[in-house]
Amino acid sequence: MKIMDFLPANCKNCYKCVRNCHVKAIRIVDDQAQIMEDHCIGCGQCFVVCPQNARNIKSDLSAIKNSIQSTKKMVVTLAPSYSGIYKKPKKLIAALRALGFEVIEETAIGAEIVSDLYKEYMGKHNDKKNLITSCCPSVNLLIQRYYPELLPYLLPVVSPMIAHSILLKEKYGQNSFITFVGPCISKRCEAFGYQETGDIDAILSFEELDTWLHEEGIILNDLEDSYLDSSASSYGQRYPLEGGILKGIEDDITKNGYRSVSVTGIEDCKNLFETLSKEDVGNLFIEANICANGCINGPAVSKNSENVHLRQLHVDDYLEEKETLEYELTNKRVYNRSFTNSHVTKKLASEEEIKEILKSMGKVVKEDELNCGACGYNTCREKAQAVYEGMSQPEMCIPYMRSKAEKLSNLIFESTPNIILLLDENLNIVDVNPACESAFMIHSNLSKGKALSTYIDDSDFRQVLETKRNIVNKRVVYSHYNLIVNETILFLPKQNLIMAILYDVTNIEKKNQELINLKKNTLEVADNVIEKQMRVAQEIASLLGETTAETKITLMKLQQIVLGEEGVTK
Repeated sequence: MKIMDFLPANCKNCYKCVRNCHVKAIRIVDDQAQIMEDHCIGCGQCFVVCPQNARNIKSDLSAIKNSIQSTKKMVVTLAPSYSGIYKKPKKLIAALRALGFEVIEETAIGAEIVSDLYKEYMGKHNDKKNLITSCCPSVNLLIQRYYPELLPYLLPVVSPMIAHSILLKEKYGQNSFITFVGPCISKRCEAFGYQETGDIDAILSFEELDTWLHEEGIILNDLEDSYLDSSASSYGQRYPLEGGILKGIEDDITKNGYRSVSVTGIEDCKNLFETLSKEDVGNLFIEANICANGCINGPAVSKNSENVHLRQLHVDDYLEEKETLEYELTNKRVYNRSFTNSHVTKKLASEEEIKEILKSMGKVVKEDELNCGACGYNTCREKAQAVYEGMSQPEMCIPYMRSKAEKLSNLIFESTPNIILLLDENLNIVDVNPACESAFMIHSNLSKGKALSTYIDDSDFRQVLETKRNIVNKRVVYSHYNLIVNETILFLPKQNLIMAILYDVTNIEKKNQELINLKKNTLEVADNVIEKQMRVAQEIASLLGETTAETKITLMKLQQIVLGEEGVTK
């Protein structure tokens, strides 16, 4: 079952999730981040830092709403951190009832069950070298997958959520619908990703709850206070705070010869587990929580919530009102659990393969390995190993891609025959390319910072700067430089710069003029030829006219002679 991943449409290749994944359980495929669930510990930090909010977590909200419409008894096990995250916890309880939940109890009841089982286990197994709490599902996964040698130290007891769900099913019947409401993403992995023995039917995060309340138009401050159907004492309510578990069982820890250690946050957990794996350290009872400052700082909390320190203060205030709870465990066996070795193994690349991958990222010599961490890996060699495993891509090296892009852009800037100028907001020269140097007799280094008007008329540039409207393909003549250009001047608002690209059309216009002159000369020659032909035609016509007249006169005389001779004969 795919419990969580990223939305493909929103992933923007920022690699922030990779940088913040402490176990590197995220791979990049076709520029898209993907969570590898067999490597993941479900901490949710990748979702917290994602700038695009591209989270895609399996939601049980539809199942919850459908069950509310059914005849099932709707029961909530409410994570104890609610008293810190919501300033008015009694109004939150009222809101849950308004949504359709009938019974609301604190998960802290399960926490007290777990603490008692911890005390019992210590009393029976005080020969264990070290003991680690197993309340945090992400800690359990971290040990199972990355520190399996520490599995004997994990206390074989279910989490407070599972313990409470078992109790709730016994109390309200197997047909009841149990929903855990809390700040944790890994609880979903625990309830539906492990082979647990609990009775959780749905997980609802505080973040989902806030969205649901907003959709229903339910405003907490408008509601009357409501109360829990069953509440825990401060003994269980301290669980979401750093050191909260230890505080309730510290006498038993000392009595059984252990020293208390509280560790929160992924890196601190990893550092301690590394120490336990490599060093001869013993007699520690370790409270481990993957979230820094404890569950009160869980990842599935609304972004509008108060900071973690204020949440801690709210919990402290709430604890002053708590009373002691009595409960009875009917079947302790179901509260036990076991852990499996699911160690993540990696095939290591050879030195030759590492070098070849480094080379593909433009890292030929040791000095090229910047180890900047922008790709999400601490060193370039770690990144090369990730590429070898198919977890990363060579193109994820930002310095390499930037260098490659700069080389390409520099090549274009240096080689283009177009004149390019970059100006600041005062129309002072920021940079010019070689074509500009040649055209306007400007030396790049000497001209930087000087006013453009020192070299050419800046009226068009000033117009663009003042109006923020670009000029495109305007014909401009720089007679002083024997230059004719098509001028494009662009305002770059993000950089607050003016960029001008001048396309030199001097030769083109010169050739065009030569062509016009050639056509004009050709027309003049043709006109002269036609005129001469017309003159010849006229002269011929004139000659023909004269000869025709003479012929006519001769014929008339001949006619007269002939007629005269005929008259004589008669």
